Amino acid sequence: MKDLTPRRGWVVDFREAEDYLDKAARHGIKPSLDRIRILCSKLGDPQLKFPSIHITGTNGKTSTARMISSILEVGGRKVARYTSPHMQSITERICVDGRPIAEREFASLLERIIPQVEETDRETGDPLSYFEITTAMAFVHFARRKVDVGVVEVGLGGRWDATTLVDSRVQVITGVALDHVAELGGTLEKIAWEKAGIIKDDSYVISAVADPKALEIIGDTCEEKHSNLKLYGREFQLLYNLTYGIDTGRVGQAVGIRGLLREYPEIFVPLLGEHQAVNAACAVASCEAYAGSLSALSATEVEMGMRRVTSPGRLEVVSLDPLMLLDGAHNPDGASRLAHVIHNDLIYDHLILVVGILEDKDIVQMLELLLPLASTIIVTQSRDERATPARRIAAMVEEMGYDCLVMEEVSEAVKFARTLAAVSDMVCVTGSLYTVGEARTALGLRPE
Repeated sequence: MKDLTPRRGWVVDFREAEDYLDKAARHGIKPSLDRIRILCSKLGDPQLKFPSIHITGTNGKTSTARMISSILEVGGRKVARYTSPHMQSITERICVDGRPIAEREFASLLERIIPQVEETDRETGDPLSYFEITTAMAFVHFARRKVDVGVVEVGLGGRWDATTLVDSRVQVITGVALDHVAELGGTLEKIAWEKAGIIKDDSYVISAVADPKALEIIGDTCEEKHSNLKLYGREFQLLYNLTYGIDTGRVGQAVGIRGLLREYPEIFVPLLGEHQAVNAACAVASCEAYAGSLSALSATEVEMGMRRVTSPGRLEVVSLDPLMLLDGAHNPDGASRLAHVIHNDLIYDHLILVVGILEDKDIVQMLELLLPLASTIIVTQSRDERATPARRIAAMVEEMGYDCLVMEEVSEAVKFARTLAAVSDMVCVTGSLYTVGEARTALGLRPE
């Protein structure tokens, strides 16, 4: 790989930028804020140049972030959005006004901060990670674009996450479930403690956490920080949700929400699943907390913003004939939500399940939730280095008493599943956002 140290008149191209970051990915996850603090200081602390809404939670972070961004954009604000992981292109992570950063601008942005990155590495002797560098890039980009507000999603946990340096007025904790137990701990209490690390002094905290012990930890942190905790089911709630039948051609649901400031008797959310209705309630409450008054956030902004929201790879319907569903469920909680939607909200004759899961996940529990729904099972694996070999998953499937096909390339698995499906059948691709990302590319869908 070329030396990427900036030179006058020389610009890193996008592929070289990807290579540089892939090299940084080898440094892994290291729980410390020291490196990112030093780097941001060298860059002029760009994360403090705009207010933020900061989001964590085991599931639902990206969907909630996209909902919040969409609502705030309708009101004429310049909104930045930082989410991870990406599915098809790293440019998806860094968005302004709903549009991913251009590849050339991404490369130029990395070139601009490389001197500070390498200076930080020399000073600390502990190289910055992939996520820390991309987070700093996002901060710089948003500050340069003079955004009105940043909607920033945590990468992992919260307490040691690079995004925690943002100046957030509102923090969102969507929910707590078991995932990333090696990094965050093997109990809901430990995971809640990590996620509560994003809570700032004298802020608003919006949460749909239901587990009593996890909620106690979040509540105690709010008391310590003198923050105002607003809970789903207490200060705001879902009044109802009614899913439209796929046969109507209208994918989504009508929901009623009682927010912090007003009631919204009917909002159309173009996403499937009761959990997305709960995410919508959290998003509305978050926007209300950020706005602070009825005059600063109209009901029309909320309704129009929610109507135009998209969330690729999250119960995403990409075809109706046959019905084709892409969902990045990557832990038992996500798999349970997917199974609920498949069983209760969708009509089909036979389900063709395409599944590829990462090695660090609870594969058996996910399979136990999904396999009973399927008529045909196709096991695959993404190109991500953490992907579980397809034949290993196939062995698990067979041990559980099911037959399956093995197709190691996601693109081939998706194409084959479509050839098997009759018009009245359903194809579901799931198990990992990486699997779903490769499926989107195979289907000719553009990154969003």
